[in-house]
Amino acid sequence: MLNIQTFLEKYYSKDEKVILACSAWPDSMFLLYKILETEFKENLVVCYFNHQTRPETDDEEKFLEEMWKKEGFAVEVASCDFEKIQKLYPSKSFEELAREKRYQFFDAVLDIYKTDKVLLGHHLDDKIETFFFNLARGSKLTGLINMRECDNWEKKWVLRPLLELEKTDILKFLDKNKLKYFIDSSNEENTYTRNKLRNTIIPKFEEVNSSYKKNIKNTINYFEQVKEFIDSEVKIFLEEQWILIFNSGKYKINTLNIYGYFYIEDFNKKSQLLQKEIIRHIYFISNNNSTIWLSEWNIKEVIKFINWKNNKTVKSIQKLEMKKENTIIIY
Repeated sequence: MLNIQTFLEKYYSKDEKVILACSAWPDSMFLLYKILETEFKENLVVCYFNHQTRPETDDEEKFLEEMWKKEGFAVEVASCDFEKIQKLYPSKSFEELAREKRYQFFDAVLDIYKTDKVLLGHHLDDKIETFFFNLARGSKLTGLINMRECDNWEKKWVLRPLLELEKTDILKFLDKNKLKYFIDSSNEENTYTRNKLRNTIIPKFEEVNSSYKKNIKNTINYFEQVKEFIDSEVKIFLEEQWILIFNSGKYKINTLNIYGYFYIEDFNKKSQLLQKEIIRHIYFISNNNSTIWLSEWNIKEVIKFINWKNNKTVKSIQKLEMKKENTIIIY
């Protein structure tokens, strides 16, 4: 079973506030109960975002506030009128909007308590569910790897101590120790894509192989190793090109406006896979560490631009801007 004391010691100083995003459902309640067993309980701040979309949300909020009075941790609560917000952003799904508002709330709480880390209760089942969700959407390695123990988020950090635990392990612990938690009634509705995956599709894998969770976890770990190797190759290429061109005196870099540059000829010597990953990486660093809105078609267009005969031209996608100067691409 998880040693949360060791985990917290790894990431937190003794006086640092420990911010826990708590839904009052089994996963985050398990994490809450476990933190209360540690020396860090005095530093605990529980954040509850009331979506006001289910009848039990007020009961969840009230329960956490009663628990706060008993255990002594701090509680921060926020809510949102999603009906009004969805009218303002009709193109966004409820899930997308809810996530945005939750993270805005977490961001504000982190600023208040002067820390840069938030704990989430995601477990192995969530990681596998997200794997299939992103697979169906055509995600590349980053999306398939999805959740990590420590993920960067807009210059802050998301920590997930429970990724090695299955949901059944969490429920067994809570029920065995008669610890209270709430169940999200909307999880039974197959209106949302994630619920369809969770309730109808993923359980079918149990019929094929009872060890499917362990096997998928190993596959995700393998993808993570592949991604680390590819990322290292991309960074080596771009760093070598930066030094090579800078030392040649052909182009003096202005660090305020330019990330780097590379020779078109050297770029074309790389495999098609590495060429795509170089473009993906440049887009990533140009767009606040995100590859949202970058499609396969976009990447093909960038590669086509790199090899156009026209000189001194510009290619832009979101915040990515590439310029061609004779034999050099500047970004």
